[in-house]
Amino acid sequence: MMITEPATLVTDYLLAAAGITFAILTFRLRSSHRAMALWILAFTCSAIAALAGGTVHGFRNYLGAGLEKGLWDIAMSFIGATAAFLISAAIVSSLRRKEMPYVPWLKRGLLLSVTGFVIQKIGLAPSPHFNHNDLYHLIQIAGFCCFYQGIKRIP
Repeated sequence: MMITEPATLVTDYLLAAAGITFAILTFRLRSSHRAMALWILAFTCSAIAALAGGTVHGFRNYLGAGLEKGLWDIAMSFIGATAAFLISAAIVSSLRRKEMPYVPWLKRGLLLSVTGFVIQKIGLAPSPHFNHNDLYHLIQIAGFCCFYQGIKRIP
């Protein structure tokens, strides 16, 4: 069996692992802050999107048109949900409170997420074997690390 886009499959699955890991870590904080459910949903939706997207990128030749389209639709829907939950979580976490120690971390996460999105959309590919999607996935993982650093500092 030949994997269609090996680097994209691997980086997508790494993003999925990061998403579910940060969802679990956020849940384990047992914080009563109203944004926590939104952060958990954002990380979980991202994991689902990355699993579906990585499967399409890696196994496109073996899925059949219907399954490929279904998985791609799932990926796109959950990417949209991830963006909505991330933005909502950031707003509910009160990013305007500049004096709070968690705010710079959340802003770094948002900046990395936007940077990754722009890189993906302009198609910046460091090499033929490591494309714009792969680079975006790694940047988004770094963004998730920043988000979590902020989340765990929310009182």
